[in-house]
Amino acid sequence: MNNFSLNNNTLRIHASNRPISLSNRMKRGLIIALGMSTALPVWAVEIDDSTTAPVQTSTANAGQADDVTVTEDGDIDLTGLSGTTAITINSDNTVTQEGEILAEDTDDVVGIAIRTDTVTRLTHAGSIEFVEDYDREDEDDDDDLDGPLAIGSNRIGILVDGGGTVTGDIILDHGSTLVIEGNDSAGVLIGSALAGDYTQQGSMTVVGDNARGLAFADDVDGDVLISGAITVQGANASALEIEGDISGNLTIESSISSTGFTSTTATNYIAPIYIDDDTEAVEDRRDADDLDDNTNSVRITGSLGQGLLINGAVDDFISEEDEDDETKDTIDDFDDNRSTGRIYSYGSAPALDIQADAGENLVFSGVVETVRDTTDADDDEDVDEVLATFSYDHGLINRGTIYSSGLNIGFDATALSIAGSNDGTGTVTMDGGILNSGSIQATAYEASSVAVLLGDGTSIGTFENSGTIGSTTYTLTDDMAKALVISSRSTLESILNSGSITASSNGYGGAATAITDESDTLRSITNTGAISALLISDGREDAETGSSVAIDLSAQTGGATILQYQETPTEDVNEDDEIDEDDVTEPIIYGDILFGSGDDTLQILDGGLVGDIFFGDGDATFQLSDAEFLGDTYFAGNTLSLLVENSEIEGDFDFGSATGTLDLLSSTLLTGNLTSDSYGLDATISESEIILLEDTALQLASLSVTGGSTLEFEIDPQNLRTTPFISVSGNAALGSDTLIRPTLTSFIDGDFAVTLIEAGSLTYDEEATELSTENVPWIYNVILQTKSSTTDDLSLGFRLKTADELKLDGNQSNALSAILNVATSDDDIGSAITQLSTEHDFLEAYNLLLPQRTDAATRYLESQSNAAFGALRSHLEFARTSSESGNGAWVQETYSHVSYDGSAEGPGYDGRGLGLALGYDWSLFGLDAVGLMGTMTDGKFEEKTGGENPVTMKSLGLGVYASEQMGRINLQAVGQIAKVDHSSYREIEFEDYVSEVSGTWDGLTTAASLVASTEFGSGAFRMTPSVGVDYFKLDQDGYSETASNGLNLWVSDASTDRVTADAGLGFAYVWRGGGDPSRTGPAYSSYTSANRDRPMVRAGLDIGYRSTLSSTPYEVDAGFVGYEDSFTLSATEAFEDAATVGLSLLAGSELLKIRFGLDGEFSTDATAITANAAVKLRF
Repeated sequence: MNNFSLNNNTLRIHASNRPISLSNRMKRGLIIALGMSTALPVWAVEIDDSTTAPVQTSTANAGQADDVTVTEDGDIDLTGLSGTTAITINSDNTVTQEGEILAEDTDDVVGIAIRTDTVTRLTHAGSIEFVEDYDREDEDDDDDLDGPLAIGSNRIGILVDGGGTVTGDIILDHGSTLVIEGNDSAGVLIGSALAGDYTQQGSMTVVGDNARGLAFADDVDGDVLISGAITVQGANASALEIEGDISGNLTIESSISSTGFTSTTATNYIAPIYIDDDTEAVEDRRDADDLDDNTNSVRITGSLGQGLLINGAVDDFISEEDEDDETKDTIDDFDDNRSTGRIYSYGSAPALDIQADAGENLVFSGVVETVRDTTDADDDEDVDEVLATFSYDHGLINRGTIYSSGLNIGFDATALSIAGSNDGTGTVTMDGGILNSGSIQATAYEASSVAVLLGDGTSIGTFENSGTIGSTTYTLTDDMAKALVISSRSTLESILNSGSITASSNGYGGAATAITDESDTLRSITNTGAISALLISDGREDAETGSSVAIDLSAQTGGATILQYQETPTEDVNEDDEIDEDDVTEPIIYGDILFGSGDDTLQILDGGLVGDIFFGDGDATFQLSDAEFLGDTYFAGNTLSLLVENSEIEGDFDFGSATGTLDLLSSTLLTGNLTSDSYGLDATISESEIILLEDTALQLASLSVTGGSTLEFEIDPQNLRTTPFISVSGNAALGSDTLIRPTLTSFIDGDFAVTLIEAGSLTYDEEATELSTENVPWIYNVILQTKSSTTDDLSLGFRLKTADELKLDGNQSNALSAILNVATSDDDIGSAITQLSTEHDFLEAYNLLLPQRTDAATRYLESQSNAAFGALRSHLEFARTSSESGNGAWVQETYSHVSYDGSAEGPGYDGRGLGLALGYDWSLFGLDAVGLMGTMTDGKFEEKTGGENPVTMKSLGLGVYASEQMGRINLQAVGQIAKVDHSSYREIEFEDYVSEVSGTWDGLTTAASLVASTEFGSGAFRMTPSVGVDYFKLDQDGYSETASNGLNLWVSDASTDRVTADAGLGFAYVWRGGGDPSRTGPAYSSYTSANRDRPMVRAGLDIGYRSTLSSTPYEVDAGFVGYEDSFTLSATEAFEDAATVGLSLLAGSELLKIRFGLDGEFSTDATAITANAAVKLRF
């Protein structure tokens, strides 16, 4: 048996003589239960059908006070009953509302009212709907709706009178709804103090001007749980207001949103990339009545005894161990019992606004979380059963979403705002600071955005972020995006970031700042995640007027420390069965860092840093280890310490007039301009590579280079410096294994020298120190030299190589002067040439500067002419051996390939292409055959210079030929002319310099051939000796090239020719079916129809020798367009005597024959091979 007693204000339960102390909340609950059990009857009054009669608890039971229950079947309809309240709690009784309270088009109505100083419990599990039969219409024919969102007014779902205290819980249970339409209306208004819990697990929607969702005007002695959605829409809309203190915890684990806009999806913003002449003006995209502003989504002006929790998952990553572990013994084990809280504001009102009233000191104590059995894991149908309670240090914890969007043009956006009173007398203190593991995001359009604003009069302590904090503005001007702002009279001592803090401007003119400290209280920033400030293209050109600052501490005088390192991995996040650095995010700071005038420290111990760093007037310490840094660094103070280890840096350093140490150690790579104004730094370089760009002017007290370090010096010969890169007032010591490596950025046509290091004394081992020429242009010779006078100098001397030293051939040497003139006059070309540091790269690029300079065109077109003449010769030979007279026609397709190996005096080449030859002949003028022939060729050749430089040729030709047998001698003569279209292409590419050069020009070929042959043999075997003389000439017009980026040439006309004589011997085997294989005489005089269809096969082998009797080589004058220099290019190859070989196979009848052949011409350094297929007809 339990005994209850109340002694000395301490409530205890006595059971079996064992006293149990109870919490204040349990004491209050027992008092309420005991008091109401003695005052109320056993049965409550039930409303289980429809009624229009309001009810009061004080008279509910025949004039007596009683509990009231509206069952699921019951409803109270207030339609037309303006000024009435459906249920009034005006006695110490409970109300359970499971049915419906409704009114349509009725003003001044209240669903449930609670009078002050009552002891009660309200459970709303049904619906309250105060709606109106009203729809907005398109009144001005602009294709959108017009008018107010609501026309009624003063409709309230649940109202607690102001003044006094209501004792008991208010519960909006699972599945309950509140739908209120009307101006100056509200969902739940609690005007008095509440000694009890407020729990909302149902949904609430309020629409109309000055709409209010849930509001607490006084203190709450208990917990407030928002687990159901609150949606408020209308001008000056407010979703949740808490004006008093809450002794317990405030938990938000549902969606809360407010907006004054008529739509949260439609916007009058259009990105610049989508704007054209047909785009509507801004004022025409949305009407003014669509763009009313809201007041707030969540506003808190009271203290929270157990903090503010915006709920959500504690740990998004579920490992295999987590899946296998069914025991709930850690905080994240209960994530399946947690719902996610989301606060949205569409308009300029903050999504979450915490502000002290004048004279008030708000305190958010550490969060206490109560976890309920929301999944009903034990199947007892009790989802409110408490599973666990957790206490935290932080006064505000966000695991969900805090989101603010201006949505339309001109509306600023603030996600989280915490501030003291406007007059400075009220303050806000967050015990244990703030923890964000969720998302805090603000977005504005042609306006400014702030994700987190810590205003004046706030004391936060530590801001810990493992989630995302983001601020974005879309701007055509200079609007600002700030992720975290610490105002001038706020206090925030440290930031711990393992998530992301990002500010971005879509539009290069905006100002993006991730962290801004105006308070001079922020002493520590630790980053293991990402801190970023970004300028993002919106399609317009970057005018470079914007700014991207990752961390702005410029207002500080007390100094700060920024530390970045990589977290130690603890879980196999990427599921590769290994727990290593790949399981954690590599930290990065993206954007500028601005320090103030205090003593500051920047330690980047891992990850990346992209942005400029500005150290102020105080002492500066900069440590970079195992990291990458892209940006410039400026020191304005008097003392600095720079330590870089195993890191890569690309950026300039301005050390100002500071004294201190500069240590570049352990595999560091630094590229940049290093400058200083005084001899105050002691520099040590060990096991590192330092690339000093051309504007370096570094003054040092001492210099030590050891450990096989490399010093690279970038030199601009066209703007040759007169001062050394490094000046040392004391000793400069270069270790014996130091590597000196020069790099040139421009070109001059001459010799020059540059001083690298000047020192009071130079310790330098001339024999052991290595000079690297890997970056020295091939066109220069370079030497490393020292001299001593009043100071010791280390310098480099450069001398331009001669044509012989460059290993140029005759044509290349002829062009050298013109090319050097271009390189000197054009900085881009000169700079590109300086990047050619090997003989191979230099000669390959050099060759591409020149046009064709070989006889490739002559050799290729001549091979095509020889192939056509060979086809004609084969045709006439078959005509002579045929037994049938008549006219003849033939057609042959040819593939030709020519190749020349080249020599020390000129490049080789390859040519290939297709040709088509055809002809028709008659017996005329007493000759065996007189005919016409036509040719067409399409081919190209490319000189073997290592680049892409093809020349293509297309030709159309017309010729005449004749054949006559004189005794045993067969004579054949042919002549032809052809028009040739040439086109050239050269892709000139030197590292970053590219120019595509092309040219077109006309040409004409003239060719003639005279051949005498005879035939011996009987039966199937034949032997045919022959001799012949050939003439070929190619005339090419002059032309000027065009280029995408310069280096185009003009080229003069050229004429080449060649006369050759050849002798050959042919062997053939001929088989005819069903007849005498012996020859019967010329085909034109012996016609018999008896043998016209007999099949025939002929196989042939031809061997010969061709000798060049005379030739005129290719030679042109050329020069670069726009320059006066010219030079001569001449082909250097000789057309040597060559052996010829041919194989053929013919099959068919006397009327139709098909022939396949393969012919080759072979000399010492050139070959010409032709494959052909021919069809021959007799009519």
